Amino acid sequence: MTRVDRCWTLFLAIAILAVTAAPARSARHTVVGHFIVPRSSARPFSGYGANLITNPGFESGNVDGGWHQCGDVRAYVVRDHPFSGSYDEYSGTANGRREPSGNSGVCQEIIIPPGGVLTAKLYQLSNEADTTFAYQEADLLDNRGNVVVNLYKSVNNNPSWVSGMWNLGAFSGRTYWLYFGVHGDGYSSLSTQQFLDDVRLAGSASAPRK
Repeated sequence: MTRVDRCWTLFLAIAILAVTAAPARSARHTVVGHFIVPRSSARPFSGYGANLITNPGFESGNVDGGWHQCGDVRAYVVRDHPFSGSYDEYSGTANGRREPSGNSGVCQEIIIPPGGVLTAKLYQLSNEADTTFAYQEADLLDNRGNVVVNLYKSVNNNPSWVSGMWNLGAFSGRTYWLYFGVHGDGYSSLSTQQFLDDVRLAGSASAPRK
């Protein structure tokens, strides 16, 4: 074997070793998240003009007071920059890194009043390019955890509070689970998060005439 042949053989061996040693970047795959809703315990209207959301600002300091863990990944009540009061709700991973693997979010059972308008404060962070694998969302769910109405699906990256508003009057008298959360595929290189505060659902100031 000539010196050139030996050098070429050594180069080829090093190249093969480098390719073998380099970890292959795993392809992303969509993850099917699940919504887990409790047994229905719908309350009667407390007044058409009143806020029908209980614990609207999460000031209990916990996911309670009408709210439930309704994703298959835990959501949190935190003290991170609440819009008002001392607390807000957070959907994502506990350390804010990587995507949750599934759905991280909270829900509350609601009866939509005549002329119902839903409002909420949202603080959303994401470095995803699109909603293929991860997103922020809000939905109306049925009592089996199926999405009946998607209110939004986004990968907003806006480190400030914005106001969301949805006219739900077309669904007057119906009972749903109102869900806010984040969906992800567990990807470690990107992150999608959502903070939620001051949720309000109210209808016309007075009951409609019969």
